[in-house]
Amino acid sequence: MKTFQELGLNREILLTLEELGYTEPTPIQEQAIPELFAGHDVIGQAQTGTGKTAAFGLPLLQYLDPASEETQAIVLTPTRELCIQVTQALRAYAEHIDIEVVAVFGGAPIATQQSRLRRGAHVVVATVGRMMDLISRRSLVLTSARYVVLDEADEMLDLGFIEDVERILRMCPSGRQTALFSATIPAPIARLAEQYMYDPVTIKVTPKQLTVDAIEQAFVEVDNRSKTERLIDVLRAEEPEQAIIFCRTKIGAARLDRELRDKGFRNKALHGDMTQGQRDGVMIQFKDHNLPLLVATDVAARGLDIEHVTHVINYDLPNNTEIYVHRIGRTGRVGRTGRAITFVTPKQRQEIGRIEREAKTAIGEWEPPEERIEHAPRPRRRDHAAEGGRPRRERERLPAERADEAAEQASSDGNGHVKLFVNRGERSGITEENLRWALTEGAVIPGDAIGAIRVLERFSFVELPDEQAKLALERLDGTKLEGKQIRVEYAKD
Repeated sequence: MKTFQELGLNREILLTLEELGYTEPTPIQEQAIPELFAGHDVIGQAQTGTGKTAAFGLPLLQYLDPASEETQAIVLTPTRELCIQVTQALRAYAEHIDIEVVAVFGGAPIATQQSRLRRGAHVVVATVGRMMDLISRRSLVLTSARYVVLDEADEMLDLGFIEDVERILRMCPSGRQTALFSATIPAPIARLAEQYMYDPVTIKVTPKQLTVDAIEQAFVEVDNRSKTERLIDVLRAEEPEQAIIFCRTKIGAARLDRELRDKGFRNKALHGDMTQGQRDGVMIQFKDHNLPLLVATDVAARGLDIEHVTHVINYDLPNNTEIYVHRIGRTGRVGRTGRAITFVTPKQRQEIGRIEREAKTAIGEWEPPEERIEHAPRPRRRDHAAEGGRPRRERERLPAERADEAAEQASSDGNGHVKLFVNRGERSGITEENLRWALTEGAVIPGDAIGAIRVLERFSFVELPDEQAKLALERLDGTKLEGKQIRVEYAKD
């Protein structure tokens, strides 16, 4: 495997990657970055979570001329949520480059976005509808947009945006470089690529095994007639802090949403028949922790990166193992244990075995929490026994032990200190004094134990001894500092 240095990235970007803890490229990055540097159009077939934002984003940033105030690159996304995520990532990667990345999307005041565009935007990350609106108002001109990215193209198709995508592509220079990323390549996407891309290089990356070790998985066997009733039993037993309940169809999601609300649960639906404004409202409530349950279809929830989801429930069995792994990967974030519970009918029971084989995991029969606690194994430290050959249940570790392991793997200064990453920096009004106050008052860490604190424009780093680092992670992650929610994790990709 090549290193980031061998991929041809410049010094400023390499410095940022080092600060972010990126140690080696993912397969999609290793294959796509050289092709994009060579000037080729690229079709990347890759799932969310494979590192595709960096795959197209790092060459994009290196391609730009900071001295020019024109919009030189655009990234089209199907949803507001993905637009925001891509923008955050690109801004993080551009920490040491004088590049302005502007996000434009529906549901936000268009006048504010017009003002930001007037001040200059090297890169515009946009939802399709809002970009068309800004173009019609002559607030956005694409005559210099020579680097174009279509992210999650198949979802744009599902949401009916393809005709507008084609109109946007026709407004860009004919000599542009185009990158198209999509989880699947249905016929209309293939036709779009054939018509609007020049001799593209196709890169297909299917993760051989996405990690699900931090997720406790179980199945519930039940006939269709008793499914909702059984789901209610599981929800009342599990008492999830926040859960996403996946349904196969829009109609099914809407029906289950009504049934659960009729039973007194606080939940809302998220599916393709809702307007963007309705979807935005639901997502804001869920992300702000004001909504415990989200009943969603795959298309509506694709690309979302929501932290602190404690449970994922597959009310309808996913069509394949990739979708299963992608769904349950939304829990078990930031060193926490997540729960994934899948409902199957007696006829579908054999599908659990197939998923276990293909995902190389174990899915046991669901037990109520009190029984699960009764049957829980004694925790084991990884360095006390080899993992190979032990049953799955014995290999599971409690969150604190996973934190131990993560700390061992995190970047260390050689003196027993590890580095923590904080997702806020100067742009959010965060100062070294703020962080020092949070550590001493919020996490009750002695001031003399705190090592170097480095506040950059969009994120920060703190060095602490191992034990204090675990304490800071436990007490500060997800809290607010200067009115902004902060994420704290070990500085490792």
